[in-house]
Amino acid sequence: MSSPQTIPGQFLALLERVPHKAALMEREGNTWVSESFKEWDARSRAVAAALIADGIQPQDAISIFSFSRREWLEADMGILFCGAKTATIYQNLAGETVDHILNDSQVKIVFAEGPIQLRAIFGDEKDKPLPPHVTKIVYFQNSQQPAHRPGKPAPPALTLSETVPQEYRKQVVSFEDYVKHGAAVLDSKHAELERRIRSLQADDVAKVVYTSGTTGTPKGALLTHHNLTSVTTNLGETLDLKSSEKTLLFLPLAHVYAQLVYHAQMRIGFTIGFARSMLTAVEDAESFQPDFFVSVPRLFEKIHAGVVEKVDQGSFVKKTIFKWASGVGRDVSRCHQEKKPLPRKLAVEAKVADKLVFSKLQQRLGGNVRMMISGGAPLQQEIIEFFHAAGLLIIEGYGMTENASLTHHNRIRNYKFGTVGLPLAETEVLIADDGEILLRGPGVMKGYQNLPKDTAETIDEGGWLHTGDIGVIDDEGFLKITDRKKDIIVTSGGKNIAPAPIEAHLVQLKYVSQAVVFGNKRKYLTALLTLDSDAVTQWARENNVDESLSGLARNALLKKAIEAQIISLNSRLERYETIKRFAIAPREFTIADGEVTPSLKLRKKIIEQRYTHLIDELYSN
Repeated sequence: MSSPQTIPGQFLALLERVPHKAALMEREGNTWVSESFKEWDARSRAVAAALIADGIQPQDAISIFSFSRREWLEADMGILFCGAKTATIYQNLAGETVDHILNDSQVKIVFAEGPIQLRAIFGDEKDKPLPPHVTKIVYFQNSQQPAHRPGKPAPPALTLSETVPQEYRKQVVSFEDYVKHGAAVLDSKHAELERRIRSLQADDVAKVVYTSGTTGTPKGALLTHHNLTSVTTNLGETLDLKSSEKTLLFLPLAHVYAQLVYHAQMRIGFTIGFARSMLTAVEDAESFQPDFFVSVPRLFEKIHAGVVEKVDQGSFVKKTIFKWASGVGRDVSRCHQEKKPLPRKLAVEAKVADKLVFSKLQQRLGGNVRMMISGGAPLQQEIIEFFHAAGLLIIEGYGMTENASLTHHNRIRNYKFGTVGLPLAETEVLIADDGEILLRGPGVMKGYQNLPKDTAETIDEGGWLHTGDIGVIDDEGFLKITDRKKDIIVTSGGKNIAPAPIEAHLVQLKYVSQAVVFGNKRKYLTALLTLDSDAVTQWARENNVDESLSGLARNALLKKAIEAQIISLNSRLERYETIKRFAIAPREFTIADGEVTPSLKLRKKIIEQRYTHLIDELYSN
């Protein structure tokens, strides 16, 4: 058997304990269909045998270019079984970025979700040659519906014939055919496969995970089996995770943050259910009834905004009940935060508030959620407290691609809102003189692929990872992130200002979707905002005006409504933090336009370059 410090080693140990337990679940219509650990093992062994038959050697790179789904994990475990490494690609990447990853990792075989990803490889006109080192593409589905919002008209499905050039058809096969081929050759490859599994070492590279690229070309972080397994060591205890539980996965597995769920499953044995997409996450949660899930702040912000919007549109009686229940919830939350028992009167009120108000939100998420984990970006404390008041605990954590996604997290029984919690057992933390967070521990990557200079700049001779984040540690050891070092604004008056907390306040304003604060080497701060399409469409109908985002961005009445909220926000900020002027972009910033990373971070430099005219106007006169 492989080392217990490797991902296959942990999987095989789990297989011995609970072979017939549901491991993976996916939605088919209104039914959730499960696959056991034993069935997963059989399919992944078939994948491994097929890879060996195709000449794949240990430490060769194989890409998975897909959104999260059952086949992603089956393919990944097969790749690891045969000693290769997985180079992940976000499902919505295209063009030069995909080319860069395939060439940087010298990828031999690509597992692609479907025609959308194949179009990214071969080009819109099917005129891009396949890199010579890519010998095969294995697709999960042969037609694909481009992403669209629920309730909006669906664009036509894309098919293989529309995306694969004729000369490459023989190199493109379906995943099911590949699994059948692997099963057919498994006996002949069995001895070699077992040898490779036994030969796996903790220090072997398991994943090449590419950074989201907020400042340039994505870098491939080389993460070993030990990097990835070490960060899950104590999660069962610190988060009270149980093998009997279920979690819903709707983040892309190309991101190491989502893979953390998968790697934690290898230790604990809980069941992973796959949402159909991020857009259907809440609907799928209601049906799947998870016990916990991992998310980025955007989902919580959207749910919170939806609740507030619904209350605003309700009757006076409903508003009054909600306000009362929220007050009760905050009092209950405060008692829990301070680890105090509930007074008898408050306990009775809490039951009433839960029945009248909060149970509805809990049911929207399936009714069984005891904990939600947020990471990837800061979440407003106000929103954390809102959910906690509703009986839904959000645990914030911290990590980055370069340290296998986790170094800190709040504990299930020891949390402090507004912080990212305490360090993992083997993680060392230092705050440099300039406030930068430095980390050292078993999760720190080997380095960046083919980038020795960048590696040396990121990991110093003492093994300290320079995170680029600014933070402080309180007297109980809880870490608070204030901003990215490169994002700190220094005004012409010499004030150092962290824009992230201000931007977090701005995106909570009604009608606002995204916000970027500017002011470096300027006299004052300004903001560029985008509109929340759902909220402003409703506003446009009520006010009988043009519903297009570009038209609404110019609407003086809507701008005044947002301005009134910013004036109110400014009253709660330090004078030098206030937003003096703002502009509204004609559309939302998107991944497709290169303004947002696949992990939903804003590419501020690109946004600033594209909207220079709007920003400069904010500083004229």
